[in-house]
Amino acid sequence: MVQFPAGLTTQQGSISEQIEDRVRTIEGVEKVTLLHRSETPAPTADPAAGAPGVEGSAVGAKDIPGVQNVIAVASGKGGVGKSTVAVNLALALAARGLKTGLLDADVYGPSTPKMLGTEDQKPRATEKDTILPIEVHGIKTMSIGYLLEDDSPVIWRGPMVTGLLRQFLFQVEWGQLDYLILDLPPGTGDAQLTLVQSIVLTGGVIVTTPQDVALLDVQRGIQMFQRTSVPILGVIENMSGFECASCGQITEIFRGGGGEAAAKRYQVPFLGKIPLEPSIALSGDGGTPMMKTHPDGALGSVMTSACDQIVEQVSAQ
Repeated sequence: MVQFPAGLTTQQGSISEQIEDRVRTIEGVEKVTLLHRSETPAPTADPAAGAPGVEGSAVGAKDIPGVQNVIAVASGKGGVGKSTVAVNLALALAARGLKTGLLDADVYGPSTPKMLGTEDQKPRATEKDTILPIEVHGIKTMSIGYLLEDDSPVIWRGPMVTGLLRQFLFQVEWGQLDYLILDLPPGTGDAQLTLVQSIVLTGGVIVTTPQDVALLDVQRGIQMFQRTSVPILGVIENMSGFECASCGQITEIFRGGGGEAAAKRYQVPFLGKIPLEPSIALSGDGGTPMMKTHPDGALGSVMTSACDQIVEQVSAQ
C-alpha cells in the first residue's frame, strides 16, 4: 500500500482520481490511499473581535420573543447535580409568581422529563409548525427526552445538536416568560456555543461540588461565561456535607468548601450550599422535585435564597 499525501481540496476531485490512476500503474502497488491535507491559510485577526480564544460573543445574538431573561445553569463536569439545581431553580422562580420556563439543553443526557414526572408526555405541534411545551408544576418545559422512543440514545454530530437547540429556542411556543432556565450539558462544547451565539443570555449559574478539584471545574465554567460575555450570577455548591437525621451532626463526605473557595477566588457571588441528602435524589427519581414536596427543607431553603439573589442581580442589571 502506498499512502500519498495529496494536499488537495474537495474541488479538485478529478485531480485526485488522476493521481490514483497513475500511482496504480506503478509496479508492486496494490492499493492507493490519498490523505487529504488542508492547506487553508489561517484567518487574519480582526482587531474588533476581542481577545484570543473568545468563542461566540453576544454580537448577533437574538432575543427569544416574549422571554425577558434567560439564565444558563452550567457545570465543568457531569455528576454534580446541575439538572437538580436547574429544575428546582425554575420551580423557585415560579413560586415567586414569575412566569418560568425550563429548557433541557443536555441533548445527550436529557433528565428533566424524569425529574419532573413527565416522561410519558409528548409535546404537540401547531399549525404554524411550532411546538407546544409541556406544562407541569407551574412551569413550561421542553426536552429531547420527550421526542425519543423509550431510552434510545442520541448519537448525533454537532450540527444536528445545534440545529435542534435552535429549534427549541425559537420554534417552541414559550409565550410570555419572566425567566427561561437553560439546563446546559456538562463541560463546554457545541451546545454552549450555540446558545451563546444564538440568544442573549442574562447570566450564568455554575454548579459544583465541595472537593478541591472543584476549583478547576469552576474555573472552566467561569472562563466559558467570561469569554462569551455572559454575566456570572454565582456558584452553587452541591453535595455539601451530610447531616445525620438522628443527631444533626454534619459529616463532610467530600473535602468541604471547594465551591465556596472557588467563588471567593474568582470574585463571583456564592449562592449557597446544598447538603448531601438521599431524599433529594429520591425526589428527582420519583418525578416530584423537592421545591414542590418540601419547599422549606434544606434544598428548598437554599434554592429560595439563590433565587432571591439571582432576581436581585438581574433587576440591578
